Amino acid sequence: MTVIVTKMPGGITQLFNTETGRITYKCKSESGYLLIEAFGGIVKFNQKGAMATVTGHLTSLDSCNIIKEGDPNYKKALTEIINAQKQFAQCKSEIHQNEILELERKLSSI
Repeated sequence: MTVIVTKMPGGITQLFNTETGRITYKCKSESGYLLIEAFGGIVKFNQKGAMATVTGHLTSLDSCNIIKEGDPNYKKALTEIINAQKQFAQCKSEIHQNEILELERKLSSI
């Protein structure tokens, strides 16, 4: 069995089982939001360790809620997702910029 682990914005980790096609999203922070098409809306992870799982057409939630468009909390949740995406992108950018600087230092010393 091979599982590919991907860090996502908002303290969410994606676990993809290549053999079964099962995707599990697990919340690593106290709470989080993620737009997941399989659930038809935004999944609100209510606590650390909360999970949302997608296997083919089967979906399951553990300590999560679905926020659909039209829900009064949808706009707030979408704003949270946007902010988490921005922070995640900024962090990734800084990591890659530091890697580039290190490689350039190595190159200049050759």
